[in-house]
Formats: sequence, structure tokens, C-alpha cells
Amino acid sequence: MSKIVIVGGGVVGLFTAWYLQKEGAEVIVIERGDFTDGCSFGNAGLIVPSHLVPMASPGMLKKGLKNFFRPASPVAARIAPDADLISWYLKFTRAATQKQVEKSIPVLKELSLFSKSLYVDLQKSAELDFPFWQNGLLMLYKSQQAGEELLEEAELARKWGLKVNDLTAAAVHQLEPHSLPDISGGVHYLSDDHLNPAALMQSLVSTLEKSGVALVRNCPVRQIRTIGSKAVAVETDAGEFRFDQLVITAGIWSSKILKQLKTSIAVQPGKGYSFKVETKSRIQHPALLTDANVAVTPLGGGITQFGGGMEIGYGGYKIQQARVSQIVKAVGEFYPSEQGMDVSEKQIWQGHRPCSFDGLPYIGKAPDYSNVFVGTGHSMMGVTLAPATGKLLSELISGRKLSMELEDFRLAR
Repeated sequence: MSKIVIVGGGVVGLFTAWYLQKEGAEVIVIERGDFTDGCSFGNAGLIVPSHLVPMASPGMLKKGLKNFFRPASPVAARIAPDADLISWYLKFTRAATQKQVEKSIPVLKELSLFSKSLYVDLQKSAELDFPFWQNGLLMLYKSQQAGEELLEEAELARKWGLKVNDLTAAAVHQLEPHSLPDISGGVHYLSDDHLNPAALMQSLVSTLEKSGVALVRNCPVRQIRTIGSKAVAVETDAGEFRFDQLVITAGIWSSKILKQLKTSIAVQPGKGYSFKVETKSRIQHPALLTDANVAVTPLGGGITQFGGGMEIGYGGYKIQQARVSQIVKAVGEFYPSEQGMDVSEKQIWQGHRPCSFDGLPYIGKAPDYSNVFVGTGHSMMGVTLAPATGKLLSELISGRKLSMELEDFRLAR
């Protein structure tokens, strides 16, 4: 039986462990935290095949150049960039072309729909216990510019076979009665779903431990030992872990770990915020408030999670109150009963999403090592793409036929 060590216990790492243990492997997951404090816990919980266009696109490049150093803008960059961030941004700029977008769309669509199908299978099997809703995603707009961009994206989604309904203001209000009556309109992506990310993580942790997977908490990796073209052990504060195969799914820390193996990937953290509140209105549908890039996720029981922000470059864990205020303001503009929400600092979650330079995740084998595999760089699509990433890595490691080709996700690109 193969012994596999996974470094990184976010949702991608845990789904990789999930599928590898089903192949009969002995699996150890080493996590620098306690499995409850990363992006996998505080993200919006959206399953979004509708997100066909990668982050590296002409539109995002235009927004970035306009807003990168404005404190309250939805997309921004750290004001004191280092060499890695400058290198990432230059690669991002070169990748943000219409030609690259057109090449990436079918790949992202295939990966997203494959992942969604795995979520549906998990729900049917009841092997994991987490709330999962299939009532689509509303994308709402107020400004003319946001509406034009949104309707253009909706037409693109229809072209690629996704089920999409354009909504008038009246239609939006019928679906979501607590929204502001003067919203200009929206789009309903029927292909999208949502889940409770904390419940998903808790179920994965509990079920994996019951199945015999070893989960090692609060254990940063210090060094990877190698012999020739093979990695043989990881050294941690908790001791040495030897293995047959090594999988690195450590989010923003993946690039630093891979540097020990002289393997380079272009990943930068994208810092975001979220908070959960008991809302006065009973919001029924998950939504993206596109004017402000704010995500709205109803979690059941009157609890709703709001989130947003994308600050490129590691900025530590200081809360930028201007960004939180921008989320609160946007929510009040779309849901009048939620105006002036009082959000305390202890309610605010912050995390750093691993953003690749071209908007596609890294999934595959490290180029110079026969037994090192990587899954990271999913940006805002981590929960959406986690089951597919875990399944593909398990297939690659076990030598099974791949469910889809990995060429576009290779590390050396």
C-alpha cells in the first residue's frame, strides 16, 4: 500500500486525501493550522461553473490598473511590492489577453462541471454531511456599466451551453423579495450551486479521521529531504514524515515550499474578507453584487455570509476597515433592511486565496521529481474546483486514466 503525505489541509488537500484513501493509500495530511482557519472555512461557498472567464483577462487588467492602490476598491495590490509580486504582475499582464481567455474558457468550464458532478455524487451517496443548495446564483447590478458587462458575460455563458436567465428589476424582486426595488436588473445562473463551507470542512475532517487518514495539526513544514529525483521525507516540528509520494496543496505557501525543490510557480495571495450575520431579511438566493464585487451566501437559519475584496500580495492579517465598510455599504444598497449593519472586528474573517498568474490552477507533477504532485492556485474557485482537483491528483498518482487532460494546468507554463 502506497504511503502518501499531503502538505496542506485546506479543501483541496482534504479532497485529495478523500479520493486517495478510496484508492487504498495510507494518507497523512500535514496542516500548518488546525483545519479551521484557512480560506476553505471563510470563503463564499459558491459552486460557480458560470465563472468561465479567468481572473487574468483584459477586463480585470483594466480594473486593476484603475483601482490597484485605492484602499476601498474591490481589487487592489499591496503598495510595497516585492520582486515576486512584480514578476507575478508582469506574467499576469502578459496572460490577460483575449486569446488566452478564449483558450482558458473551455478548460475552466470542463473542470468546473466535472467538480460540480462530484459534489452531486457526494450528496447522493450521503458519505459527507454538509448543506448543499441547487437554486442557482443571482448576479445583480445597479449601474449601467456593470449591467452591460454582466449581460455580455451572460451571453458568453449561453454560448458555452450554460443555463442563464436575464432578469428585469421586477423579476429580481420576485425571486428575492427583500432586495431593493430599484435594482436595475440581474442574471440568474441556473448552473451554479452553493454550500456551507465550514460544514463541508468539518465533515471532511471528521469523516477522513474515521476512515483512518492521519490529520496532523499545527505543523508547519520546515524542510523537504530529497535523494536524486525523488523526495523522501518532510521535516516538521512534530518530527519527520517519510512517504512514497508527496502532494503539495498548501495554498499560498505552496510556492515557498516548492522553492526548496527548485520548482517555481507564479502564485500570489489575494486577501479577502467575510463575515456572518443574522439578517433581518430572509435572503433566499446566493448572489454577487457586481458593482462592488460582493458575495452573498445564505447559509440557512437566517444566517447569511457576506464577503469580498481581492488584495494581491501578502499583506499580513491587519484588517483593512475600509474594505469591510465597502462590503457593508454595498449590502445595504441592494438589501435595504440590512443597511448600517454593525459588524464587530471579532466577526470578521480574513484569508489569502492562492492566485495563479493566468487564472488557471496548477494541477500536476513537479517537473524534476518523479513523486511530487501539486494542486494550488485556484484563486476564488477553490471550493468550486476542489473535488475535481483531488480526484485528478488521485488518478495521476495511482496511474489511472485521467478524467480530463492536465496540460493546461501543468506547473511549467
